[in-house]
Amino acid sequence: MFTVDDIKKIEWIQVEPEPLGGDLAEDLGRIINKFIKFGLNDWWQQKGFAKESKSEYLSLKSPFDRGVRQAVYMAKAIISAVKFKFYNESAVGHKLYVARDRYMKLIRSCLYHHISNSEYGWGGTSEHLAVATELLFVCHLVWDKLNIRDKEYAVNLLNFEVEKAMEESIEYNYNPDGSENGGDCKTIKNMDIANLLYLAGSMINKSAAVEKLKEKAILTYRACFSTLEEGDMAGYNVGDDKIIRRFETRSPFATSYIGKGMKAFIFSKIAEQDLPSGAIRNFEEIYKAFYSYEIDGAGKKKGLFTIYDKKSRPCGGVLYPDGLKGGRVNESSLYVMDIFAYCLGYENANDINSREWARVRMKFMESSFKNNAKFALQGCNQYRYIHGEAVCSELSDCYLALFLHLVAKQTENNFIDKFSREEYEENDQ
Repeated sequence: MFTVDDIKKIEWIQVEPEPLGGDLAEDLGRIINKFIKFGLNDWWQQKGFAKESKSEYLSLKSPFDRGVRQAVYMAKAIISAVKFKFYNESAVGHKLYVARDRYMKLIRSCLYHHISNSEYGWGGTSEHLAVATELLFVCHLVWDKLNIRDKEYAVNLLNFEVEKAMEESIEYNYNPDGSENGGDCKTIKNMDIANLLYLAGSMINKSAAVEKLKEKAILTYRACFSTLEEGDMAGYNVGDDKIIRRFETRSPFATSYIGKGMKAFIFSKIAEQDLPSGAIRNFEEIYKAFYSYEIDGAGKKKGLFTIYDKKSRPCGGVLYPDGLKGGRVNESSLYVMDIFAYCLGYENANDINSREWARVRMKFMESSFKNNAKFALQGCNQYRYIHGEAVCSELSDCYLALFLHLVAKQTENNFIDKFSREEYEENDQ
């Protein structure tokens, strides 16, 4: 399908990494360096990686959550700090070259153990799709540092996951008549597929095949946050109250997926492309609805929807009384929504400014990390498959988005939304 020669290197001349000033970036830099300190010291030792330092690849012997997910997320945090020059040697306790050596070891090992490169490896299910996207993204960030075998492994992974994603159908929480489709949230699945395909299209040089990837990504993004009124799809995913459902339950976790559009924002800025409009479709309405259910105008919790699971906190999160099946959403996911709202110009969409909410949530996250260093990998320390990002990965996205919004060469946001379902199916004939 695609080869190493098809991957285009990021032109950092246009997006020159440099330390980013300002309170939001300083907060992020400080806590991400704390996560990295934990990762390069306690976590590295706990995993037994110090004993494997002379091996070509780390074993990653553990269930998926504890192995591959954590390795990818920690590599992403380290790479973000190093690449964007806010890595703090004195705070972390390791020289820069140690950080570089270890993130390369992590991503090379994750590539090697993927099912496309190793028999009985990880990957190939919808649960793994978001992590495969993260791994491809960090590979792209340091593409010039990978050797030819690493690049071949990365392209094998890309081809394997893209081929499966292109076969997936777009799904909806609601049918055109308003009846609900049960089961897991279709927005979650759609967003993970769209992010993978859009990233792949951004990484690869122009070709007819790339255009097909982008067309599928654009259509899938459009479906993620579509409503009945928009009427251009075979169904829709957001109900009248703008709170997204999961397992027929109002879900804070599924609703927080509007923050996942930040990934498309980052990919598009780095590639100097326009952002697909579907990635932020109805963002302001969903964002405002979430806060109107959670918080009153004075900033106090209304208690109508929000319950804090104190028993498992700080590794717990916001729950809805509708039931556990709605999913738990962590403060970092809400922080992503706040930072993304700021980047999109929706800073004052709610009674309380999104920057203010971000600062409040950051204090909570720092407090949680102080009480439990594994908070960096929140949600990924259980023997079970789950969606959701580790905190260190989500906050790395926030830093990159802030940098690209404030510093990078600005691409005009003529949001791409040019493919209708009919056009796509016609082209597919």
